[in-house]
Amino acid sequence: MRSHSASTFIQFLTDVVGMDVAGQFHVPGEVLQTTLGWPPSDGAQVTMLGSGEAGLIEVLDVPEHLRGAAPEGLAALSFLTDDYDNVQTKARAMADDVTVLFGDMPGVDLFFCTMGGVPMEFMGSYDADSAATMTASGGTP
Repeated sequence: MRSHSASTFIQFLTDVVGMDVAGQFHVPGEVLQTTLGWPPSDGAQVTMLGSGEAGLIEVLDVPEHLRGAAPEGLAALSFLTDDYDNVQTKARAMADDVTVLFGDMPGVDLFFCTMGGVPMEFMGSYDADSAATMTASGGTP
């Protein structure tokens, strides 16, 4: 979800919906350009709430200078899959814009594609400890 008031939206999801914050990290501008068509930027903060088993929402805190280009609302549908390679193969057969992100980052299996005009994210794994170690050592988050 794109939000222009992320802290309020996150508070609603925690206080009203009862979701827990699973993690927070910075998404580089290049990733937002590639996956969501945003203009060049320094990126945005994302907060993950919930879990893959009960439902997960990622809230993108849209920087003020990008709010005209990135209105509030659905940014992409996101799916967690136990069969990442097979799902990616099937997606490639139906979508011509499959983009694998962070292919060189241990603990992260992630690709995007578009179907019916809707950006879709598929995650096979996300190991926050591996990603944090890579980021702290100068790797791409």
